[in-house]
Amino acid sequence: MRGIIKDSRVKRGILSALRKGEVVSGDSIAEKLRVSRVAVWKHIRELAELGYDIKSTPKGYRLLEEPGKPYPWELDVRSYYLIKTDSTMNVARKLAEKGEKSWTFVIAEEQTAGRGRLKRRWISRKGGLYFSLILKPEMKLTEAGKLLPPVLEAVKRTLEEYGLKVEISEGGVFTGGRKIAGVLIDVGGELDMLRYAIIGVGLNVSNPVPEGATSLRMELGKAPPLLDVSVKLFRNLSLTLGTFLKESMEVEDDDSGQKPLAHL
Repeated sequence: MRGIIKDSRVKRGILSALRKGEVVSGDSIAEKLRVSRVAVWKHIRELAELGYDIKSTPKGYRLLEEPGKPYPWELDVRSYYLIKTDSTMNVARKLAEKGEKSWTFVIAEEQTAGRGRLKRRWISRKGGLYFSLILKPEMKLTEAGKLLPPVLEAVKRTLEEYGLKVEISEGGVFTGGRKIAGVLIDVGGELDMLRYAIIGVGLNVSNPVPEGATSLRMELGKAPPLLDVSVKLFRNLSLTLGTFLKESMEVEDDDSGQKPLAHL
């Protein structure tokens, strides 16, 4: 799929070497990662285009500054990243239809047609965290709504880690009566069986927001890096959703007397 940025073993290795704070030669990086010197140069050029300030010297490369964005090689989850897309929900659905694995995150820096609940538009300018999570739980289509509470709880926990007082409802996540995040669930299935669920989340971090809404920057005075917010939220999603799915499978196991067919 065009425009998707994927994880990269080489980029992970390059950044690991450069984060030691020293000048590192391209030859030593190439030897360690077992790739060519040209490959190292190519990946460093791509990193620079994505916001990493990497200085090239006669002795090698030095990392001066990082963008703090949730690129796939910065995360411990399976993910894809798009600079701009119409909607991560659309991209995630296409991936799910093609057999993409469960627990895959599709993240966008900007959405041109972000979707909210009740067919509303979710304004998604740069600075916010916009992503869709592909799940393939063993549950009925009619039970898909049960996925919403643990997702909202994960967002709430994340915001509370930044000291915010948060209220949740089916309409989204609020602080001080102003909306700061929204959740959308889309499903695909047949004969009442869920084939996949797409969970979309939009969280206002440092992006411009509509009148009556708020963001982490507005509430805290200074927004944390998107990468920091992403790591916290993805971890909380793993805990809340993971626990819910595990418990629902255990209940089904107790009712049927059979072992669950899949595990997280």
